[in-house]
Amino acid sequence: MTLLYSAELWPLTATLSKRLNAAHHRWQRSILGVSWKDKTTNEEVRVRTGQHSIENIISERRLRWLGHLTRMDHQRIPQQALYWEVAGFKRGHAGRPRTNWRGVIQKDLQRMGLNWEEAEVAALNRQEWRRNVAQRGLNQGDVIIQFTDVRIHSQQPTE
Repeated sequence: MTLLYSAELWPLTATLSKRLNAAHHRWQRSILGVSWKDKTTNEEVRVRTGQHSIENIISERRLRWLGHLTRMDHQRIPQQALYWEVAGFKRGHAGRPRTNWRGVIQKDLQRMGLNWEEAEVAALNRQEWRRNVAQRGLNQGDVIIQFTDVRIHSQQPTE
């Protein structure tokens, strides 16, 4: 799908999300031959086409890319860019900070019930990570996925 080329790297804003959703729904309606005059909801169109929402598709791609990044060698540039911070840099302007990729990914992880450190550990197991990320997409992001044996802090009492 060329519309989403390299979408896993986009810091998706609400405005961009609305535009992508509108285009996606328009194309789905066109495929089904459904007009806006038919009073068919977008959810019904998605069910009939068997497609997920565009936010879920992009979120799944972002999470898969995060898994790839965390398994990457530390000498690789994308891995370094993920953790790079400019020494001595301080934001000087007032107002809300711009949406960035890491912030968007942290929201995706929060929907999965993970924090950053837990996600790094979970992503080391490629098959389980991809399965859980795909399951998150199937659940439309409403259900918190329970990862097995990836919590950093164990629930067992220490002696």
